[in-house]
Amino acid sequence: MNQISHIKSALIALSIFASGIQAQMLEDFIGNWTGVEMLQSPTINYENKHMTLDITEGGDRDDYLVYLSNCEFIYNPEVSWAHHYFGIDKNTNELLFVRRVDTPIGVVFDELKYSILQWNNSTLEVEYHSESGDTYHLISLTSNSLDLKEQVPERIALNQNFPNPFNPNTTITIESEKNALGSLMIYNLNGQKIKILHSGKFQKGLNSFNWNGQNQNGIPVSGGTYIYRLLIDGKPQSQKMVLLK
Repeated sequence: MNQISHIKSALIALSIFASGIQAQMLEDFIGNWTGVEMLQSPTINYENKHMTLDITEGGDRDDYLVYLSNCEFIYNPEVSWAHHYFGIDKNTNELLFVRRVDTPIGVVFDELKYSILQWNNSTLEVEYHSESGDTYHLISLTSNSLDLKEQVPERIALNQNFPNPFNPNTTITIESEKNALGSLMIYNLNGQKIKILHSGKFQKGLNSFNWNGQNQNGIPVSGGTYIYRLLIDGKPQSQKMVLLK
């Protein structure tokens, strides 16, 4: 009995220790990740497709982060009624991508579990297998920053566009405590560059940029969710906006 008690105590201690590791690990996933994905399913197949994943703090669920992605397999672009949470299954150490959709008849949760193939502060490779075995999703990403707090310094702030949603004009403002060089780009949810809004010098103080809902060729784009991305000193910041048509 004493041996069994020792084993139980060891397992409890290991469980507590593992929980502490998982809590720290969750914070370590915060940041901007880019790379490629591969999907094999009954309806669609592709490989080496460009993918972005932004994981940040926030949301209304304890022990979860929130995320934004151009991958429609894990991210519902209809953000007006969908919420996206990122977490870790404490029992299996699998990554969780949870989508909550608010419908007229109630709330629907969709949870995808990904096994970790490789992970450190700069590399993330995970895979998903459906229970039926007919769907496989592989994600291979690298981090653009080792720490989100370093990635988004206080002296440079990318603000939420206004108005949002908009049609067809909106303004994006950037507050900077120094003169800096960088770029402000607009992407669709497939990761395709839509518009170079600004490239060059950002002045100290408030910088404002207007987007009229047109692409680089001056052609109006379709309604939907877009991502605008600021890159200064090699450190990216991203926000999302919704164009109504």
